[in-house]
Amino acid sequence: MSETHGFNTNKIFIILFILTALEVGWAFIPFPTWAHWGGLLVFAYMKGHLIFSFFMHMKFEGWIVKGLMVPTIPLMMIVVFANMPDTSRNDLLVYPLTTQLDPLAGQEDSGEIVELNQTERAELSREIKGAHGGGSGGGHH
Repeated sequence: MSETHGFNTNKIFIILFILTALEVGWAFIPFPTWAHWGGLLVFAYMKGHLIFSFFMHMKFEGWIVKGLMVPTIPLMMIVVFANMPDTSRNDLLVYPLTTQLDPLAGQEDSGEIVELNQTERAELSREIKGAHGGGSGGGHH
């Protein structure tokens, strides 16, 4: 089946194997962070391109199918960069990640969600304000 399109799957597999070996080797060479990740991204792109072109048979598709793939990369970039402020190195978190659900920082979070009535919420709010120096200043931390 693979020979009908004029490519050898074994040859592509060997190229992917060599690229993977180079990628693993690259990971162990001490580079600056930007060069380290840049190289890994280049290897990932080259392997993805081979898989996309040959094993997904895109190399043999017409221009209309290839044209439909063009918006994919910008849309993926929009999703990744739109989520970056929330997912990477956010120094504005009030509590450590392990205590996100527990408003009293320092206590171990059991992981269960507890429903509070109006009185319990007011009492908890007073405790939190007391733990943060009375809540003066009027703004978020």
